[in-house]
Amino acid sequence: MKIFSKLKKLILGATVISMSALLALPGATVNAGSDNNGPGHIDMNRETTLSVYYYFDTVGDIPGYGEMDGVNTKVYKIASISENGEFTLLPPYDSLGLEVSDMRSLANQEKWDTIITEAGKCVAQNNIQPSYQGTSGNDGFTRLGKVDKGLYYGVSDPLVKEGIQYKYFDFLSVVPGPSSIDENGNNLWDGTWTNAQYDVIAIPKRAANRLEEDPEVFAIHKQWVDDGGEDRPDSIKVKIFCDGAYAETVELSNENNWKYSWNYEKGHTFTVEEENDNTGYTPTISQNENTIVIVNTKKPKRPDQPNEPEKPNKPNKPGKPSKPNEPVTPDTVDSPGGSTPPDDGGSVLGAIRKFVGELPEVLGARRLPQTGQLWWPIPVLAIMGIILIVLGFRNERRRKND
Repeated sequence: MKIFSKLKKLILGATVISMSALLALPGATVNAGSDNNGPGHIDMNRETTLSVYYYFDTVGDIPGYGEMDGVNTKVYKIASISENGEFTLLPPYDSLGLEVSDMRSLANQEKWDTIITEAGKCVAQNNIQPSYQGTSGNDGFTRLGKVDKGLYYGVSDPLVKEGIQYKYFDFLSVVPGPSSIDENGNNLWDGTWTNAQYDVIAIPKRAANRLEEDPEVFAIHKQWVDDGGEDRPDSIKVKIFCDGAYAETVELSNENNWKYSWNYEKGHTFTVEEENDNTGYTPTISQNENTIVIVNTKKPKRPDQPNEPEKPNKPNKPGKPSKPNEPVTPDTVDSPGGSTPPDDGGSVLGAIRKFVGELPEVLGARRLPQTGQLWWPIPVLAIMGIILIVLGFRNERRRKND
């Protein structure tokens, strides 16, 4: 009995210390059977085991039974682990967008809760079969035996005794474990895998309630973080899961103030998933006891990408220059104002004027200055003079003949 009492004290102490060492993460892991593995790497050739320990002491008016037998346990391997302690998510968990890289990526309450929530929904939606399963015995242990190395998500069925439901929360467990707990409950992990633990004991968090009491009230609240809601949808749909199993889909909108509540018997865990068709918002889900809050934050608009500068047109190859036209003598002299004077002699006189204007200069003769005098009498008088000269020659020839 002394040995058993000492072991119980060790396990209880390990629960407290391991929880505090992992930022009070739900479902802590105690590791037994340490082994110094030299330079701080995991011995990938060594066998590993996983067990889950269930107990419940009396708390207030809730009676305890010590080691709890008959608790069904299921664990699901969600990631493999390398000799350096690096995780690689397995399908279909690798499509959930979980930030799981190493033990330090788990040392955050929000990330820890997110991994458990998303893994639970993934298992329910895809009807994934457990990697290992078993039932606790009289000593409170569910011994799953030899298991593969990696990160496990664990689920425990609630146990009902004499009208009281004893519930154990979902947990995560790393096999082998990085921590070493001594008999005083001290965490000996130094941040390396020098003292990797190959026989791992997981101790889930627990709660109990009387089933005859009034049912619990659960609620969903929707909040928006945007610039006034111009792009906000009129409504959204939210899937509700009870203990990982799909329960119903509800619609939230302004008509119900973006809220939904329901009553359900105590001892159950509800999670939600938004059917988000609006890619302009990023949903974030948080939970405080029985109240679930979904916050949709508007994504920042991407700045418009600058247009590519237009490429300059390729200059055309210069062609062969054409022969310049010979200058044309203007028909009339432009007036000082730039306007063309009206025709003053008809087309015939205009032709004569053009002909006269094209006469060459003879013996230094020059054109008369343009004074505005009319030109039409000149050709008339010239013709008449020629006629008179011809008539004169004819009269003179007749006179001599007579």
